Amino acid sequence: MEIRQLRRFLVLAEELHFGKAAARLHIAQPALSQELKALEKALGLRLLDRTHNHVSLTDAGRHLQDEAKRVIQAHDAAVTAMEELRSPPNDTLKLGVAVGVAYPLLAEMLEGLGLGEVPPEVSVRPAAAREGVVHLLDGEFDAILIHAVPPPDERLGVLTLETGPMGVAVPSSSRLADLEAVRPVDLNGQTLIWLQRDGDPDVRERVLGLMMDGAMLPGPHRWSPSIATTMSLVAAGLGVSFKLPHEVVPGNPPGVVWRPIAGVSIPVPTVLVWRRYDASPLVTRLVAHAQRHLANHAY
Repeated sequence: MEIRQLRRFLVLAEELHFGKAAARLHIAQPALSQELKALEKALGLRLLDRTHNHVSLTDAGRHLQDEAKRVIQAHDAAVTAMEELRSPPNDTLKLGVAVGVAYPLLAEMLEGLGLGEVPPEVSVRPAAAREGVVHLLDGEFDAILIHAVPPPDERLGVLTLETGPMGVAVPSSSRLADLEAVRPVDLNGQTLIWLQRDGDPDVRERVLGLMMDGAMLPGPHRWSPSIATTMSLVAAGLGVSFKLPHEVVPGNPPGVVWRPIAGVSIPVPTVLVWRRYDASPLVTRLVAHAQRHLANHAY
């Protein structure tokens, strides 16, 4: 029996619904069902009574729920204590950042960490929404800046810092550049350029779904390793790419313009997420600075 199994069982015991529990855990529902079967087999006990329309805890399940809470609390306390011994607190912030987060916003958040006498070290790595939340809960990140509001979870603190409209980067030499706004049907047959390695599949699927609802017929896909390469491909007339406005600076690169999408609203949030119950002093400082940012930009 592993800590991961206990954590997943607790979520299932709280939700008593496999679909909702799987969404909170960011895993597929069949995988959660298999995990429960493996746990029940290891214990030799049935933990849940399942019918077509109802899920409830057995006596053994309720007992395990109470014990799991105590075990996980003790485990997390031990992990935190060992981390503090390994590296002094307030030393390093492990920050996950989604591709496309506005550079001025990221710079402002990091600037708020350097208010002490000794600037802290910051480790920044790419983070997509779904995997980023999982890695945050596993302790690989202390906080993440992503482009999606995660499902409700009492373990997470969440602040939406800003929301930008998704548009489309098009070659300045194309007919699309002559339009004030691009309709979904205007993109029929166009090659769509997506980030390959660090792109966020949740955002990509949402954008595609909404554009197809607006009558766009997707053309072929082309994959790009970076935003810079994407802009070069667009400038060369090899396709178009869905981008937030700050990702397409006029004249940089030359040959690319940004146009809003007509008739379809695709707001993309930038969200700060952290672990609510074991936030380090650095994370607490980051959150406080984010809250000041929101207060200063309130309308």
